[in-house]
Amino acid sequence: MKDYHILIEEDAKFDIAEGYDWYSKISSTVSSDFLIQIKRTISYLKVNPFLFQVVYKDYRQVPIKKFPFVIIYKVDVQSIKIYRVFPTNTNPSGKFKILRN
Repeated sequence: MKDYHILIEEDAKFDIAEGYDWYSKISSTVSSDFLIQIKRTISYLKVNPFLFQVVYKDYRQVPIKKFPFVIIYKVDVQSIKIYRVFPTNTNPSGKFKILRN
């Protein structure tokens, strides 16, 4: 099984930073765990990107353990492009919108 190259779009980076900032207000331990869970999920995706269903066009999503977020991504021939790290408590109509370029 091959490992895919991970590409993280600006929207996803912004989503991660926003989530981290929000959890930092609660506890540095919680915010740190948030980042750890995202890294673990991305590591898992590198070797198993097709385990998660297509939810819209070619977009797939994987939940992040312990946190109400999903990673929205597409699989290419050699890479996985992460478009959003979307909070599940937010209106899902914005899940597939690109916010920043």
